[in-house]
Amino acid sequence: MVISGAQVILRDEKRATDSEDLFRWLNLEEWNYYDEPDAPFKPISRETFEAGLNESRQPNPGSHTWQVDTATGRHIGWVNYYGLDEKAGTAYIGICLPDPETWGKGYGTGALELLFHYLFTDMRLEEIRATTWTGNHRMRRLAKKCGFIETGRSPHRVPLSVRGEPLEFVHYSILSPSIKK
Repeated sequence: MVISGAQVILRDEKRATDSEDLFRWLNLEEWNYYDEPDAPFKPISRETFEAGLNESRQPNPGSHTWQVDTATGRHIGWVNYYGLDEKAGTAYIGICLPDPETWGKGYGTGALELLFHYLFTDMRLEEIRATTWTGNHRMRRLAKKCGFIETGRSPHRVPLSVRGEPLEFVHYSILSPSIKK
């Protein structure tokens, strides 16, 4: 499935070059800080990476991932939903644009708008949720820009401060436009 927008394209078909992009991204220290703030950065070796690619992974029926490309076809990250609860009409979303040169250009907003449209219109979800941590200012700004409301905070798995930021989870929610009316 391909979902096209003005600035980005979401695709769930893999390209041969996707794994090379992922290997490069996993070795970006700044992105890893936002992904796992409580873990010290350790670059991944080619051998470890290749071994991980060869592991058999069972598809999770409550989740789906799309690769994010720019409108010109450059692969820049991924979005996903997970924790789908069809009875409640809810799911969590995630987004990752690892390369700092893609930050602040509207790609994240465009990708989430496409994902929201799909989840609210095609899947008929009633609520989309997201969780990040207090120090992930980019995700927190994106959540607010896209209409998420902060619904609460909870302690992280380890009580510490990262780069002067308290390490807490921040929970967000956005309701379907059909419910807001």
